[in-house]
Amino acid sequence: MKIALFGNTSSDRDPQFEKYIFSVCKAIKRYSIHLYLPDLLFYSLSPDIQDKIRPMCILFDVTPPVDMAMSVGGDGTFLRTASIIGDKGIPILGINTGRLGFLADINCDELDDTLREIVENKYRIEERILLGIDTKDKPDPFGSICALNEVAILKQDTASMLSIHAYINGEYLTSYRADGLVIATPTGSTAYSLSIGGPILVPTSPSIILAAIAPHSLTARPLVVEDDSRISLKIESRSKHYLVSLDGQSQIFNEHTLIDVYKAPYTQKVVKRLSHTFFKTLRDKLMWGADLRK
Repeated sequence: MKIALFGNTSSDRDPQFEKYIFSVCKAIKRYSIHLYLPDLLFYSLSPDIQDKIRPMCILFDVTPPVDMAMSVGGDGTFLRTASIIGDKGIPILGINTGRLGFLADINCDELDDTLREIVENKYRIEERILLGIDTKDKPDPFGSICALNEVAILKQDTASMLSIHAYINGEYLTSYRADGLVIATPTGSTAYSLSIGGPILVPTSPSIILAAIAPHSLTARPLVVEDDSRISLKIESRSKHYLVSLDGQSQIFNEHTLIDVYKAPYTQKVVKRLSHTFFKTLRDKLMWGADLRK
């Protein structure tokens, strides 16, 4: 079996990150798995850790054809891993070293049991939809990147709101006057969308959420549409520009640029333990039913 390991390469990462990476590498090698590590991640580590893990792994620049990818970090690291994987069809397992962790939901103390289950083929793979965008004058503006969580339309300045005219499959829906609009996948329903009052969806639901950010109308409510809907947006801004963000990666657009948001032609495969269900995750992560008085 071949596994590629991904992690945070930034300088402001958790001081304990290198300890986590070393522990994960040791755990993987106990199962005689062929371990691959990106050059960028390897050379971001301290020389001492490099010396320890270099005999355990094979370095790469371009992602090789592996059986599985492992993301070590939080949900942000998982999203960056998904953007690197793209349409290669490689399933991702998230090892959580962050805080909440809906995507990266395997705690470090579960790693050994999880690896044993993987080697024994006792796990499941969930197919998650992604969102892509098109524009009339800038086809494929983000390259091959698609959003696993959400596409967000955001104002560029802090003063004025946006007017976002939305169409579903060519039919006029409404004009949102708001600080922005989040178009979220079911996976992203527990991310940005949740923080602005959007509904929680089961991750495999065939649906897309539209939720306004700080709408200037009490009647503006989140809407769920079929995932094969094509969502067209025309944006007006006093600054004549606005931001489009795909899972946190942003670009500035001119207000005359029309945006189409649609379901990507491929899915992201997510590895889950058989004992982990979405409803259990909700109870654990959001503490549903917890009595803080006890």
